[in-house]
Amino acid sequence: MGEVTGPVHVTAVGGDPAVRRRLAEMGVRPGAKITVLHRSAGGGRVLAVDGARVAVDAELAALIEAEPEHD
Repeated sequence: MGEVTGPVHVTAVGGDPAVRRRLAEMGVRPGAKITVLHRSAGGGRVLAVDGARVAVDAELAALIEAEPEHD
């Protein structure tokens, strides 16, 4: 996930199957709408996903591909 702002739609999730499954369990899957709430100095992110807050480290955040939400 680059320097996105506002709500985005997840277009793809990389990594091995176990990582993709874990992210999917947290609601981060292709088609999901997420919002970056906080960026840490180390590159981690706190995401709003389906009404919940999810924290991912920089390595996991880099595996999430997203595009801005279109009206």
